[in-house]
Amino acid sequence: MTVAPAAKAARRPRPLSLTVRVALLLSAVAVATFLAVGAYLYQTLASQMAERDDIELIGKVAQIRRILAELPSPQAIVQNPRPLTEALFGHDDFMLSVKGADGASLLRTSLTSRPLPQVERVPPRRALTLADVHDWTPAMGTGRMVSAVGLVGADGQPVQITLARERSDRLRIMRDYAVDLFVALCVGATLAALLGYAIVRHSMRRLRSVIGKANAINTSRLNTRLSVADAPVELREMGQAFNAMLDRLEDGVQRLSGFAADLAHDLRTPVNTLMMETQVALSRPRTVQEYQALLASNSEEYERLARMIENTLFLARVDNAQLGLRREAVDLRAELQRIHDYFEILADDVGVRLMVDAPPLRAEVDPVLLQRAVGNLVSNAIRHTPAGGEVGLSARATANGVELAVSNTGPGIAAEHLPHIFDRYYRADPARSDHAHSAGLGLSIVRAIMELHGGKIRVDSMPGASTVFYLSFEKTQNI
Repeated sequence: MTVAPAAKAARRPRPLSLTVRVALLLSAVAVATFLAVGAYLYQTLASQMAERDDIELIGKVAQIRRILAELPSPQAIVQNPRPLTEALFGHDDFMLSVKGADGASLLRTSLTSRPLPQVERVPPRRALTLADVHDWTPAMGTGRMVSAVGLVGADGQPVQITLARERSDRLRIMRDYAVDLFVALCVGATLAALLGYAIVRHSMRRLRSVIGKANAINTSRLNTRLSVADAPVELREMGQAFNAMLDRLEDGVQRLSGFAADLAHDLRTPVNTLMMETQVALSRPRTVQEYQALLASNSEEYERLARMIENTLFLARVDNAQLGLRREAVDLRAELQRIHDYFEILADDVGVRLMVDAPPLRAEVDPVLLQRAVGNLVSNAIRHTPAGGEVGLSARATANGVELAVSNTGPGIAAEHLPHIFDRYYRADPARSDHAHSAGLGLSIVRAIMELHGGKIRVDSMPGASTVFYLSFEKTQNI
């Protein structure tokens, strides 16, 4: 049984909002910080309390030594253990063992859960230090112990002192501290998440404002722009990028609208011509010769329509990356000569001299598209060159490849028109344009072909003197 894609999409959990993500991230950072600080404080407190317990053990042993020194004999410990037991008053977790020099037990306050290990005893006349405190392992938890030698009476009879601690109040304190620390961690993480959510949500107001303005923009309001002057630094770059995108969209929509209007205008002319000529022809009976003339005229208009449609489809395929290049090593001089031979008769008919000046060069190009690009330029040059003028085709090697040039003498192109002559349906002088042969797409096609090759096209023109179009290709080699 298969699950429909829509059902799978419905089951997929919705992604968290940016506000929730940032709040959770702040909460995670807070938890990590609380854990690190809490662990440090816990270890510091545990270390300090352990050291305090060890100092207390040493202090009690020192006190027991002083008490023993005031007794007359070891037997006095057995007869009156009260002075020693009072020294441990309030410390139920202490275990004191005092033995004579022969190992006989003189006093034991309590029994440990496990036997104490044998450790080196501190000599009687040496003060105890923290290094004299040893670990031992009771039935539960951990323990600390000190073993030392004490002197009894004026004659200094030695006795063995062992003071052990099976557990201390600090364990309970540390457990309570750990619980308090955990509660503080949970409360702190919750507060951090809530405060982070509130702060981020407040900070997102400007972003929501930007989104609201963006939602209000449509094809009829593409001139609206986001205000970035007073925007936060984090949103300023996004606002600038969004405004730049709107600039491109507005330019594209305007160009598309102009393209549609120009296309409709250019299509209307031949269609109106066909319709009027047909209506006139049908208004009364005609001779065979008249019908033949009408069909011939209609055929020219059909050819013009076909060229317009074919050129428009070519540009559409280029725009949608549906036109692939078929590169091959092309002899540029031979190609220019072939184009010269094709247009030579047309140039002679209008009294224009067509010349080729090119050394033997090769380039990796699509020969069909190359002929179309150069052919468009030559056709335009011949059409705009007065009788007695010249049209030249040339090629030369450059540092990065090769450059073709198509030049002609004539009226030239005014400077204000140069930035727009490669736009679709643009005509420098609409009143003088030859609508019967040109739809304003020739130079647009040349630019599209150069972009497909990764090359460049540029134009230099001197009004009243000459115009030169340059086609730059890369990766060429001499024959």
